[in-house]
Amino acid sequence: MPAIEQSAPISDSRAPLRAPEPANTSTPHHHVDPAEGQIRKVLPAERHLLVEHLLRLDPLSRFMRFGGVVSDGAIARHGTRVTSGDAMAIGYFVDGELRAVAELHPLPRRAGKPASAEAAFSVEREFQGKGIGSALMRHLVLLAQNRGIEELQVVFLPSNAPMKNLAVHHAANFSMDDDEMIGRVQAPHATVFSRLREFLGDVFAVCSAAFDLQERTLPPSMRGN
Repeated sequence: MPAIEQSAPISDSRAPLRAPEPANTSTPHHHVDPAEGQIRKVLPAERHLLVEHLLRLDPLSRFMRFGGVVSDGAIARHGTRVTSGDAMAIGYFVDGELRAVAELHPLPRRAGKPASAEAAFSVEREFQGKGIGSALMRHLVLLAQNRGIEELQVVFLPSNAPMKNLAVHHAANFSMDDDEMIGRVQAPHATVFSRLREFLGDVFAVCSAAFDLQERTLPPSMRGN
């Protein structure tokens, strides 16, 4: 379990998928259509955007994402691992800001077992309940498919209804482990078309990241509306 420490360094880079509990009805939500944002890879040079996103998570969402209380410093180190190691991240961007992330963390290979990885999701409170997690999951399966990963493990608490709904739509089977539900999503074999889709997505990610960077460096009066 890729938990981030309460006061010590993270000891494991794998991270289970933990979706935040439903928002309290007293918390205001922005009415955001997922189509208004862009879904693409988070590039290594965008580590700071990933860290800023994780730091913006409300306390409950942060707790559910990492399975415990985590420090800001631990989150910064986690962002470095995600953008510089074997893990990969798909992000949901709105006006150049990273608002939701799906992480792919490959697991060590075991003899006689399918190549597998764990998925981790984080969605900022005002963007929850918009179908963004499901959209990110579809992109994550594509990444797994093109890397020979046969199984994605989705870990969540039995009482976590949003995560359970997401897993039911994608997972092939479930099991209980230490009071946590584990859904296993089967990824298809890579094809020429799946690799082409990812390649085109990479081109889009580079162009979009460059545009977003240019927007952020311009004076406010010169930015697009």
